Amino acid sequence: MAPILTPQAQAQAQMSLTPVLGQRAASPSGTNSISLGLLLEFLIQKTYHELMVLSELLPRKTDMERKIEIVKFARSTRQSFVRLLALVKWASSAAKVDKCAAISAFLDQQSLLFVDTADMLSHMARENLVHARLPNFSLPVAVDVLTTGQYRRMPTCIKEKIVPPDPISQSEKANVLQRLNQIIQHRLVTSKLPSQLADLSIVDGRVKFSVPQEFEATLTLMGDDPGIPWRLLNIEILVTDPDTGDGKALVHPMQINYIHQLLQSRLFGDENMLQDMYSCLHSFCQSLQLEVLHSQAQRLIRERWGEHVMIEKYMAGQCLTLAYWRSQTFNVDKPEEYSLSIGIDTNDTAKPLQINHNPPLSVEDANEVNRAIRCDRLSIERLLVETIIMRSKVKLQELQTILEKELTNTKTRIEGTPPLLCVPIVEPCSQSEYLTISVDMQTGAYQPYIAHADATLLEEMEHCLNCELIKLYQYITKLSYMLSMHHCKQSIQQLPCKCTDKLPLVAISAEHPLAKLSQNRLYVHLVKHKNYYVVVEFNSIKNQTNLQTSYYLFHTRQAAFFDQSAGEGVPAPSQSDWDSGEPFLAPLSLVPLDSKSCSHYPDTLEEAEESNRNKKRKLGTSLTSFKKQRLGTHCEYFQRELVHIIALCDRRIPFISLCEELMEQGIPFQGIQVEAEGIGMVVKLCSLPAIEGISEETNMSLANALLECSFRLQLRGNLLAWQVQLTFGNCPVRSTSPREQGSTRCLYLTYSSTSPVINHLLQDWKAIGMLYGPVQDLASVVNDPDLPLSAFVEVRSFTFQKLVLTYGRDKTSTVTIFWDSRESRFHLRLAVVGTACSSNSHLLVHHQLEHEFNTHCNLTRLMQNMCDSQQPLQAISKLPMAPALGGLSSHAQVPSHTFLVIPQSSIHIRVFFRKNFCLDILCKGKNTVTIRDGVYLPSKDSKGVEGLIPAWNLKAFLEMFVDESVTNMRRRSVNEDDNPPSPISMDTGDSFLMTQHHSVPSPMARLGGATSSGFVHPMTPPTAISTSNPATPASPHTSMLSQQYSMSPGASGYPLASPPSIPSNIVPSPSSTMLNTASPALAVGSPSNVHHHVPSPGSFVPTPSPNIQMHSPAPGPFISPQSLSENANSPYPSMGLAMPSPGQRNWPASPSVPGPSPINRYGVAHSPGMAASHSPGSSGLGQTTGSAPTQAPMPMRPARHLPSRSPVASIPTALSCEAITKLFTPAPTPGVPGGPSASLCCPMERFLGSIYCKRYLHRVLQIVDGIQEVPSNEPGTLHFRAESLQYWVSLNPSTMQTLHLVVKPNQDMTDRWNLDEIQVFERYFESKVVCPPYKLHAILAFLRALSAPTRILKDLVQLMRLELLPDRTLKWTIQWCLTVPPPDVFGFAAPGTAALAIKSKMLFFIQLTRIGINPPVGQDLQSIVIPIVHDMQANTTSYIDRAKPPNVPASIATVRNMLERSNSLYQNKVECTIFPVVRDLMANLVIPL
Repeated sequence: MAPILTPQAQAQAQMSLTPVLGQRAASPSGTNSISLGLLLEFLIQKTYHELMVLSELLPRKTDMERKIEIVKFARSTRQSFVRLLALVKWASSAAKVDKCAAISAFLDQQSLLFVDTADMLSHMARENLVHARLPNFSLPVAVDVLTTGQYRRMPTCIKEKIVPPDPISQSEKANVLQRLNQIIQHRLVTSKLPSQLADLSIVDGRVKFSVPQEFEATLTLMGDDPGIPWRLLNIEILVTDPDTGDGKALVHPMQINYIHQLLQSRLFGDENMLQDMYSCLHSFCQSLQLEVLHSQAQRLIRERWGEHVMIEKYMAGQCLTLAYWRSQTFNVDKPEEYSLSIGIDTNDTAKPLQINHNPPLSVEDANEVNRAIRCDRLSIERLLVETIIMRSKVKLQELQTILEKELTNTKTRIEGTPPLLCVPIVEPCSQSEYLTISVDMQTGAYQPYIAHADATLLEEMEHCLNCELIKLYQYITKLSYMLSMHHCKQSIQQLPCKCTDKLPLVAISAEHPLAKLSQNRLYVHLVKHKNYYVVVEFNSIKNQTNLQTSYYLFHTRQAAFFDQSAGEGVPAPSQSDWDSGEPFLAPLSLVPLDSKSCSHYPDTLEEAEESNRNKKRKLGTSLTSFKKQRLGTHCEYFQRELVHIIALCDRRIPFISLCEELMEQGIPFQGIQVEAEGIGMVVKLCSLPAIEGISEETNMSLANALLECSFRLQLRGNLLAWQVQLTFGNCPVRSTSPREQGSTRCLYLTYSSTSPVINHLLQDWKAIGMLYGPVQDLASVVNDPDLPLSAFVEVRSFTFQKLVLTYGRDKTSTVTIFWDSRESRFHLRLAVVGTACSSNSHLLVHHQLEHEFNTHCNLTRLMQNMCDSQQPLQAISKLPMAPALGGLSSHAQVPSHTFLVIPQSSIHIRVFFRKNFCLDILCKGKNTVTIRDGVYLPSKDSKGVEGLIPAWNLKAFLEMFVDESVTNMRRRSVNEDDNPPSPISMDTGDSFLMTQHHSVPSPMARLGGATSSGFVHPMTPPTAISTSNPATPASPHTSMLSQQYSMSPGASGYPLASPPSIPSNIVPSPSSTMLNTASPALAVGSPSNVHHHVPSPGSFVPTPSPNIQMHSPAPGPFISPQSLSENANSPYPSMGLAMPSPGQRNWPASPSVPGPSPINRYGVAHSPGMAASHSPGSSGLGQTTGSAPTQAPMPMRPARHLPSRSPVASIPTALSCEAITKLFTPAPTPGVPGGPSASLCCPMERFLGSIYCKRYLHRVLQIVDGIQEVPSNEPGTLHFRAESLQYWVSLNPSTMQTLHLVVKPNQDMTDRWNLDEIQVFERYFESKVVCPPYKLHAILAFLRALSAPTRILKDLVQLMRLELLPDRTLKWTIQWCLTVPPPDVFGFAAPGTAALAIKSKMLFFIQLTRIGINPPVGQDLQSIVIPIVHDMQANTTSYIDRAKPPNVPASIATVRNMLERSNSLYQNKVECTIFPVVRDLMANLVIPL
């Protein structure tokens, strides 16, 4: 905040404010100012102070006075704050004033500086410079300097007093020093020199005497006169204390000076001057060394050794005595005192410090210890450690002598520093397992250590060595037991066993063999065998460390703590023993094992070594030699005998149990055999029992194919497993697997050793037999190349337990067949191999295939069905089956299936479209598939399935895909449609399917019976009644699936039910001219015949007719309630034929032959319950072209009642597999460029979606205001009208895959609409409304738009044009949102619902997408959804006026402002403002990236 200048501050100061000192500051202009915040604070304090004063004074005054004072206070306070407000407003521009003031102040300062400078110059000129004078110039000096460049007139006395004389030369100096060295040498030769000063050097006229670890002295002579004494130049004391002195000098310089003076005075003597010098310095240095050692000893005791070392005696300059191993003084057996004394030799003071030991050491040991003090480093700790090490060595030698006397076979040794006594406990033994005994450096006590021993044992042994040496042998024996057990554990740690020292055994008697064993034993639990143990017993040998080892095989069983079989006299356990839950073991047997015989039986390592001992072998040629070399490298602890015994027991025990199990099952075997080279053991079976459930021939063939069955043991992890090898020959089929090309094939089965192996083997043997029979039947087909099935089926692998087949044209699909013994049924596993680009198509009918194969067990029939149905199922699997939104009109947010596939059998599929339409697909074989409307059941009763809608014109649509390969079949269907079927076959099913009589039975005939050609039972998994889905058929009853229906030659058809009759008010046209007319299904499902109500969801399974009573599928919500009769097993218990067939037409589907027509003989033959007036010509749907007029019945005799004819949609249409693939493969919409081609879908989905949308369009016409439905004379055409236009909606007759909209203006509105706008209407409807994914709410929104007034509709047409033909000159492209977009930002309606509403205002959504710019990498194009509301009365188009949610983008404000601006531009316009406003938005809207 800029400061406020003085005038304003003075004005505020008149308010009786007293500012605090230091609160004012100087402005740039030099004037005082006050902070605005401080001024505000003063004003608030003043107001608060006055208010507090009023609160204290007003209670004492009258009411009127109080009011007057309050008004005065309010007035004055208001005036003060008004002034402050004015000041604050002025302060907003105070920065400019402040700048001007700063400029003015700067200019004033500069002006003041100029004035001061002029004044000062004037004062100097007038006062200071008046009397100023210059000296005379030194012209001679200047001439010298300028001419010669030198100044030579300096006084000479300066040079004489300052400049020193020249020094002597180097040659003169060298001559003088050389002469001085000669004089010193002469003086030393003629003088008496001590032997300790023999280490000397003469250099540069000086002689240096050096005594190691004591001192260095430097002397010289001042002339060549023999009477001149020695001059001492320097003394250096070499005694140091690196441990405590930190490298500092031990002698003070003043002491050095004193010694220097003393020695110099001694050198002035006449005799033995050098001897006196040496004696003096030597005595001083020895005293200093003793002092250093004493200080080190004190520090050593204080910091590390403590009470273990003590200074017994110290005399300065004489001796130092240390006592160590003081704890040995208290030894009861042999108390000893150990000490170390360091001192000066009194006899010869010239000797160095002397060391004395107590007790005395040998001469060699003493000399070795004394070297520690004569080294370069003076250290009492080193001397002490060297002494203790030598003492320890002597002490260990004494113990070594004792041990060698006790243990005769033991060789001990002392090694290392500090010394260690190594005693081998067992043989062989590694160095890490030696008993090592050392001596404690501080206490002098023995310290034993051995690997794998616990702390308690080591403590006891330490006490024995130091106090009770007589018990040493007992502890060594304990160590032998411990190491032997450890060696055993280490040897078997890689084996499948566990070691323990104790077992939870129940009480055993004293007579039991286990009780007689030594307590030093080890139990080795064989993990693979739960109740078996190997007991290792150890016994000692006198005066030896080696042990005697014995082995036993111990067999136990689990038992409670109280076990009567364990022995008599055992007390009963308490309740706590029962509740503990710990497992106990009861001993059964204890068998001794001979280690030699166990390790030297045939095919073992020892046996091989003995046999090859005297043979000359090459290195590496014998496996035994190689094993021996490997074992020899780790023989220190490896217990070879124990390993062999455990391996022998481990191998033998399972085979013994196996032989017992084989004998119990009565299976012959050849006993336990040892395989070559001792690799392992094997048990071979002589034969396997016959298999129940298969024929005797199959059993004989399988027994002949089995060459060998052998059992071997394998180790899998830590568990044993049996491997059973089955060797087969004479394989019935040839496989393509490279591993199965030999003459024999081996099958390996693995079983756990803890499970009943033989039972599992018999189950797998049964599985092999159950599969072997069908494979034998298949072999005759796949091995014969002349049969057509062999070209499509190939055996990929056959292991006798599992069969893998590849099938299909490219053989990329596989099926794996095997028998499950637990469920007693076959299982099929489907997969793909090779270059397959999708999953196995038969996964759709996997359960049906399994059920059918378990019913007939015929691989040929199974593979024929799979080959016939592979291509149709591949086509069906391409349908979109994932749930999607917007498929149901009532729930836009609930996902629903576009297509739902429900298999009825392996060749019979029902496909549902959005829970409304149903396609019934049957694979007929020979590249033929039949499709019909699944609404109608294949019976004489033509009532549709409840809950489904007939697919209008389905027959005509399917006829468009019929090719030449099925033309003959189609002609048979037409002939049956033109000729009434005979009464013999009327009750048995669809006459079209009865024409399929081939020499090779069709898949339907192979599945349902010898002559059956109808649709079979559904085979979906059964569902409960309470949880079943109405769109899912129930599974067949097991009794129904197991029935075999026998048909007479004339009675072929549907084996489960008769065809239902069609409703009595609908008569389908029998001729093929129905292709261009409306289907009868329209009369049932279309709104123009709404009184034909289709019931609620019912059965998809054929319902039994009244004339045929039989088992229906399993109960469920789709099965009509039918009572079961006793004749349910017969397909035709009561035919109920009233009369024979007219003429000789006794066979169904027989061609027309010349003869009297039933009409000529009996009149018009009516269908049951149907009048003649219900023909297509009189049904209200329009007269069919070429149909004959209806004749009245002749009264001459009763009319003959023929069975009702099925609707045309219920008659199957035969298509080739290529045609159904084309029908179900996604492809662009034919003939419609643009939008729909971008969304690929199959022709069937487009056809069903179109009629689905058309049906919904007809229904919503009744609820949309402003649109009126008009009756149409054209079948299949929906006609309605709005305010100015009429609309006709129908299927495209050329493709029948799209809905076509025809728009025509009303007679009074022809001038309002042009042809271009009408074409935009029609094209937008086809490409944006009724297009995949066929959203019903989009149709509802489009119909609401059609009901809008004409002027609004014309603007909407312009928006449609911009969407169909984008204008690249604009910045944005538009998309009219017919449904609410998914991001529910605005909260108008749920996403997916109709996005257009019209009342007094019209609400709709548009989406704008930016064009013409490239977005940054990783960012999509700019896109924004805009809800727009149009007020019809005010003719305004604006953004919807709704509270802005927090997550609406900020760009919405820009859109709202642009729409408000556009409304102001088109405010008085008569035309609708929707299109101009939206176009302006597309042209000018800019949203930052």
